[in-house]
Amino acid sequence: MTSVLPRLLRAATAGCVGLFAASCSPSLRGTHGPSPADVGPRTSLAPASWSAQSPAGKIATWMREGCRRPEGSRAACVERALTGLIDPAGIAKSMEVLDTLVTTDEEVRRNAHALAHGLGISAYRSPETAAATFAGCTPSQMSGCYHGVIQGYFLAQVAQGKQIGTPQIDALCEPHRASMFLFFQCAHGMGHGVMALHENHVPMALETCDLATDHFIRGSCYGGVFMENIVNVTHPHHTAEGHAGTQAHGQHAADAHAGHQSQPVDAPAGHQAGSADAHAAHQAGAAGAHAGHGAGQHAGMNHGEWKALDRNDFQYPCNAVAEKYRTSCYTMQTSAVLYFTQGSLGAAARACGEAPPEYRETCFSSLGRDITAYAAQNHQRSLEFCRLARGLAEGMGEVWCVAGVAVNFVNLAADPGEGIRFCGLVRDERGKTECYRSVGQTIASLDNTPSGRATHCERAEPAFVTVCRQGAGIQPAGTDD
Repeated sequence: MTSVLPRLLRAATAGCVGLFAASCSPSLRGTHGPSPADVGPRTSLAPASWSAQSPAGKIATWMREGCRRPEGSRAACVERALTGLIDPAGIAKSMEVLDTLVTTDEEVRRNAHALAHGLGISAYRSPETAAATFAGCTPSQMSGCYHGVIQGYFLAQVAQGKQIGTPQIDALCEPHRASMFLFFQCAHGMGHGVMALHENHVPMALETCDLATDHFIRGSCYGGVFMENIVNVTHPHHTAEGHAGTQAHGQHAADAHAGHQSQPVDAPAGHQAGSADAHAAHQAGAAGAHAGHGAGQHAGMNHGEWKALDRNDFQYPCNAVAEKYRTSCYTMQTSAVLYFTQGSLGAAARACGEAPPEYRETCFSSLGRDITAYAAQNHQRSLEFCRLARGLAEGMGEVWCVAGVAVNFVNLAADPGEGIRFCGLVRDERGKTECYRSVGQTIASLDNTPSGRATHCERAEPAFVTVCRQGAGIQPAGTDD
């Protein structure tokens, strides 16, 4: 698992019909779901004419019509309605309806990852059922549902005043160890969750990640912490606390990372930046602080007041945490830079060029992830935006950016085909090689079998099949696997 963790981190990086009509029997609701009274009146939805077995398209149409002119926020209406599907229809059907809405509703598409987080949080019921609920999620919308379930676990622990230690940390993701993809999503979601334990105090959250005995869990958890650090100050409505407000029950802050429309100020002429529905356009803002933990130092980090971000230092907070955390920090750093520069992809590229040499590849890969959002997931635009990194980092900036784009395309829907199709557009041989190698490494995180990895890599251009296989950790074609 160690070999694929850096790529996984760069990708990362966001779950009863009787609630609307009296036609079904309500099942047991969890602590984190809305009550019937919270859902119906606030969404202004018509009585349901479907059942839990109805096609997702039929439910989505009913929801879209009902939230066209809501009482209050339309986004809140959609979130409440989606959450109300969990008990009668299950988390998988709720996600299927969300995926259907994404295809026809621009606002839902922009916020799809955050909505998936909210569904996961609301689907959580208890430690005993957490593994089954988590497994019921789907990888669409950047796996936000998975992350939300894990957040729900931590939110519940906070609400109940329970302590989290190594036994709890080690046990939480153990049921998913057989699947590298699920194991990572669980551990990454843990990073978002532990921020709730420490009121978004990054050093303390990172040290809670360190309670895990498994190094893979620790590294994945770090990435979730830094992602949450960026989101929670500027988009509180996309955090677990924001979802709690939407769903009318008190919860502590954790996370969700929807995309946000923005226009890169130095994008190539003629290109409008699209909406981001991935981790990419996380805009992080002004300094948050957390006091009351004492002034001591631990592992070189401050346990006193913590400033989330610094508009005058584009290497912060990566340069303020212990070295072992910095790679994970740089997986998200360009999102903070893009916020402070009003979407300047060029400024973000230059900031990566100024990062310490050992973290530049990670930073440029982070830029590639963000670029997919600014390019509205358009392959050609993403490739063109990466040209802003040309000439930086001794000529490797653009190459690493392209690799980051490819990895994110794979992870958007856990589909290697998207990354392979993007690599096919790359003209520079060095960039194409790194693109296919990175896709191969990401394939390794999605498929545990050599035969499955080989099948995916066979879709690459013939001259680069071997590169993809090498990235995926399998032997060249024609040799024994």
